[in-house]
Amino acid sequence: MPGNSKPRKKSAPRRRKVKKDAGVANGEAAPGLPTSGQILGVLVRSLGITHPHLGDKTAQRFFSGRLKDRVMQSSRTRIIDAVSENMAAALFAGPTTGDDGEDASSPSGLSLLLEWHAATWDQFRAFLRPRVLRVYPENMAWVWRAYVRLAAIDLALRAAAHLHIAGASPASLGFLEFASVSRRGEYLNGKRADAGISLFDFAEAACVTDNPAQAWLYDGARPTDDHLASIASALAPDGGADERDRLLRELRKLYWVSDVAEVLGGFIGTDAMDEIIGRLHRYASLLYAVIDERMDAVLKSDVLGSLAAVGAQSEFSKGLLEALIPDEPDEDWQEDLRAAASNWTRRVLAVNLGVHRAEEDALIRDTDGGVFRDWDVSNPEAYSHYQRFAELQLQGRIPEAVAELEMAVKLDPLDPANQFTLGSFKGHIGAKQGNASLVQEGLEACWVAATLDKTWVLPWAEIGFILLESGRPGEAVDHLKAVPPERRPLDTRYYSALGAALRDTGRFVESLEAFQACLELNPDDSVIVAAAAVVAALAGDKAKSRLHARTARHMGASDVLDLHIELANAVRAHIPSPEPAKGRIRNLQALDAAIRRDPADAKAHMYRGMLHFEQGNDELAIADLDESLKLDPENSVAYYVRGTIHVYLKRHDRIIYDMSESLRINPGNAQAWFYRGLAYAELDELTLAIDDLTEAIRLEPGNADAYRARGDCHRYKGEYDLAITDFNAALEIDPEHAWSYRGRGTCYRMMQDFDQALANYDEAVRLEPEDFYARRFRGDAHLAMGEYDLAVADCETALAIGGPDEACYFYMGNARLFSGEFEQAIGYFNSAIESNSDSGRAYYSRALAKELKGDSEGSDLDYRRAWDLGFDESS
Repeated sequence: MPGNSKPRKKSAPRRRKVKKDAGVANGEAAPGLPTSGQILGVLVRSLGITHPHLGDKTAQRFFSGRLKDRVMQSSRTRIIDAVSENMAAALFAGPTTGDDGEDASSPSGLSLLLEWHAATWDQFRAFLRPRVLRVYPENMAWVWRAYVRLAAIDLALRAAAHLHIAGASPASLGFLEFASVSRRGEYLNGKRADAGISLFDFAEAACVTDNPAQAWLYDGARPTDDHLASIASALAPDGGADERDRLLRELRKLYWVSDVAEVLGGFIGTDAMDEIIGRLHRYASLLYAVIDERMDAVLKSDVLGSLAAVGAQSEFSKGLLEALIPDEPDEDWQEDLRAAASNWTRRVLAVNLGVHRAEEDALIRDTDGGVFRDWDVSNPEAYSHYQRFAELQLQGRIPEAVAELEMAVKLDPLDPANQFTLGSFKGHIGAKQGNASLVQEGLEACWVAATLDKTWVLPWAEIGFILLESGRPGEAVDHLKAVPPERRPLDTRYYSALGAALRDTGRFVESLEAFQACLELNPDDSVIVAAAAVVAALAGDKAKSRLHARTARHMGASDVLDLHIELANAVRAHIPSPEPAKGRIRNLQALDAAIRRDPADAKAHMYRGMLHFEQGNDELAIADLDESLKLDPENSVAYYVRGTIHVYLKRHDRIIYDMSESLRINPGNAQAWFYRGLAYAELDELTLAIDDLTEAIRLEPGNADAYRARGDCHRYKGEYDLAITDFNAALEIDPEHAWSYRGRGTCYRMMQDFDQALANYDEAVRLEPEDFYARRFRGDAHLAMGEYDLAVADCETALAIGGPDEACYFYMGNARLFSGEFEQAIGYFNSAIESNSDSGRAYYSRALAKELKGDSEGSDLDYRRAWDLGFDESS
């Protein structure tokens, strides 16, 4: 073959051409950021846990953490259950049932706790891994430290709740003071001294020689579980079986927790881990008292059950954690107490690392552009064209990139990887452009790749995707379902293509199964998690929809996800019963055919419009909904969906019309009132906006967004007390929303209550460090308080976030003017005028600075310019 410099290897070409994942070697989990499986595996080994479910191949795959060896969720649960059985035996005194009937210390209860923390860590890891590991590897210890601090706060809440449920006192947590490798021997030695037995007698009773006994007592060495039983008998010879059992459980707790601390200390440092264990002990003890003080007997049962099961995520946790803040001297721990019940990811990124999501995503796009590396090249000339293709693709020079790829295929036509890449590239571009001939070329190249390697599933899946994207979902389903048995194993690309195709043909239950199969293989794929949330809503499975939506949001899903789920629920509520005989399946191909058969089918137009909207084809969606409403002008759902599309497109007049029509037919739609209220607010029709938002709140009292929006309307009208009341209500529902704090702070600022204003702006900045307006408004508040350097610092940060802004420069100029630094003040006023040449206040203030500096001529010119612009110095 022309250009070949060495014989082709017999191994599958796709195994040669694989892009290496930065930070991952040989399929292993990324160094410094292990999976939950790896963490549990280390604990199982270090504690010597034996269980049939922990020694099989599935468990070993889970403990390895290799990305290619993901285990199914059911296997993961089984493994965690086995670890929990051992924990229950080691850490608890036996079954103790709370008032709510839940067994607080049962293996199943521990499994839920462990599974929650494992899943949270893996989601957290999936989000941070590309953003931090590739960009800030030196900060990995801080990631660990922040997360473990937050987990310790969560565990302290659970521990306090469990103590209450079990009827135990905080004294039972005394072992935590010694829960480190360096101090656990001290604890054991103290027990020996209390029992009044010598080292020799202790060793003899434990059935060991002096050397192991000394290692336990003075070096922190770990006895086996059998030795722990002997030690308990030795230390309680006269206490009976109950005392021996109690002591054995206490020793098991000590070694369990100290072993966990030792493992985690390897990532965050032993000193930091010792501090965290100390905080766990102190916080759990304090929270025990706070629960007693804050809760009456009627509420306590439900509250304790929630805290024990959910921890810091419980709705009851915020007040308890806030009670610890005044007595906490460490600022980092104060921040963690505030963050524990809200966004853990934001806390670790923004506070501990100084990293912000948008900046990191942009940096990843710049630094991890997808250039292929580490190939075993059999045709160097073809490979050089492939490399050039990748470079041109990154630069957006698509026609040139395609030409380079075609040359690579021409030089090495029997390489399935080249054929696959060419087919995928052409097929997707053709589908996007509506170019049928390019789509066909892409399909043919993918078929060549599939023919050249009959065991490779990726080309087969790609054919399904191209068919789907070119508007042929029925064909895509048929093709994907016909995958030959030799093309195994089926991968995430296959299942995601199948799930999308089944969704677009209206087979929602099957679609959900396909997306869940995809997540079994890769639970870190936020796009698939979001797709599963939407299709679960379409299938009517609200529990799974909520579960997947919550996970997707944790992984950074777009705000549009909520809109899609809302649309899916609306579709589900109004879709007619399936009529297989009439072929009424909801996919574009079937709907196209239905409309051709009956152009007056209003619902077919509506459903097709919804599908167009879901796929991002807004104008096509509106055209279909227009036709649907022409045929059936009394369909409230069609008006609502069309209005929702206009919300997305910011067409305020059209929003008002469509939502008004929808409400005329169905006045009980709270979201329609909300959207119309927002549109009125954008058009400065504030009284109408307030009326609509009030109705939205009446119909849906838990809508924090409606309270926030109404608060802004009152604020714009100067009704600051009413605005503050609304912002307070919004924060009761959603206490971690920066917008509410910013709005409330602005009300206080306008009321000249600058202490309250600053307190609210501080919270807004803590929650959203990149909030331009919170920074600018706080700068103005600092200016009013005479804190001129702080005012300048906040405005500089705002400018770095949002770019040139007349108000920021004006505040900074006044800060320097009031400080007597007239040259700097004039410079800032110059910048304000450059940003807004009609700013009378900037000219007036610059005139004042020039006058104080002694430049009377320049001052007179600026005064005249300010007055010409209508500036009134008395206002």
